[in-house]
Parts: sequence; C-alpha cells; structure tokens
Amino acid sequence: MSLYRDNIYVITCPARTGSTMLVHLLRSHPEICSHDEVFSSPGTIGGMTGTYLIKCRAEPDFVNYLSAEKDRDPIKFLYKIVLDLQGKKAVGFKLKHDELVLPGYRGLREEIVNDRDFRIIHLRRENLLRRYLSHYVANRVTGVTLVVRGQTIPEMQPVVLDPHECQKDFATVLAREKEFAQLFAEHPSFSVSYEQMIAPGAEKIQSLLDFIGVSRRELTTTTRKLGGNDLRQVIANFEELRDYFADGPFSKFFENA
Repeated sequence: MSLYRDNIYVITCPARTGSTMLVHLLRSHPEICSHDEVFSSPGTIGGMTGTYLIKCRAEPDFVNYLSAEKDRDPIKFLYKIVLDLQGKKAVGFKLKHDELVLPGYRGLREEIVNDRDFRIIHLRRENLLRRYLSHYVANRVTGVTLVVRGQTIPEMQPVVLDPHECQKDFATVLAREKEFAQLFAEHPSFSVSYEQMIAPGAEKIQSLLDFIGVSRRELTTTTRKLGGNDLRQVIANFEELRDYFADGPFSKFFENA
C-alpha cells in the first residue's frame, strides 16, 4: 500500500477465546466493517460482512468468484476486497493462531507483518483450562462452535480431561501468544481478554474502540456462551486435575471454579 492507513486491523488469537463474540460486538458498531475468518477455508469463502455478504446471498456465482480470487491471489484479495471500507470508518478481520502457524498462510502472515499500518488486536483467555475445555467440547463432544440467540445450547455429560493433554495445551497456547506478540512487535497493538470482554461495564472494550479509531458506544451481540460456569459440574475428574496442577503456575485456573 502506498498510502498510510490507520483504519485497518487484525484480530489474532488462539481458538475458543471469544473471538467470534468480539467480531460480532465490533460488527454492531456502525463505523466498523468487521469480517470474521475470511481466509480460513481454501476453496470457499466465509466470514464476510456488509455488501459482500449481501451479494453472496443473492448471487451464488459471486461466492465462487470471491473464493477463486482469494485462492488465486490472497494478498490482492486482502487489499481489494477484505479491506474495502464499504463506507465505514474502520475495517478488519480475524486470523487465529492455528492458521497463522501453517505454511499455507506464510505469504499472508508476512504481508501483515511487513505492513505496519495494520493495528493488531491480541485476544486471549486468562483461564486456559476453560479455553481448553471449550475447545475439547466443541471438537470432540458436541461439534458445535457457535450458538446465537434463539438457538438451543446442546446438552452434554461431564467430560474427563487428560491432565497431560491439558498441560501440553497450556504450554502451546502460551508459546504461540509469545511468538505472535514478538512477530507483530512493530505494529500498534492492543491486548484484551475474554474475561475483560464480559466484565460488567466492559471498559476494556471501550478502550479498544479508541484504539481502532471509532467513537465509543455500547456494543451488542447475539452470540451465546456455550459452557457452564461451574467447572466441577462439567469436568468429571475436576479434583484429579486440580491436584495435578496444585503446586504449579496453572493452579490459578482452578480458583473460583
């Protein structure tokens, strides 16, 4: 890009950190064009919003056109389509760590790193046990990753989590968070957690709007929380896990469970 832009952003995060909720919250702001995971599915297109979403719904051939353009030249598609303001003041999209580490995303990753106009929103979840539980349930139990208002949250029996797998996941998430914080160290950046997003008043979200460069206002979403609050009711071997992590840095994940 030859002209400096201070109105483009990328949300980067581990899976199951509330990123879809954040996308929908930002989408409710009249000054933001908030796309979801536009680049996550080769051979198809998803996550678009605004006029492109409307046209995709009305014209099936347009979906195929966008998908082909994205796969043929992702960088051109990024600047021409994804970052089209569509009359808004700011525009952005989401790229999870799971995608950013893949070889197929190398070109896109390097483009974002080199284009320091991008504002980077680092989203995380403070309680990594709850993140892993959400990921485990969505991928191995229910197959459901998103429920919106009016839809039924799937019922489930308590699950048994392997403490070694939990520990491995915690370490992977923390390592990737550090990796991408360093990768985007030269960019304007903002860090927010899922817990801060859902806190009463959500002052952190208002600060995020300042960072993006839009006016402060109350944001809304139709997304619904899938997991229960009481970990003892959801994790069948909760006590085993708590004992396993009792003397280490991850013991805090079991407090106020």
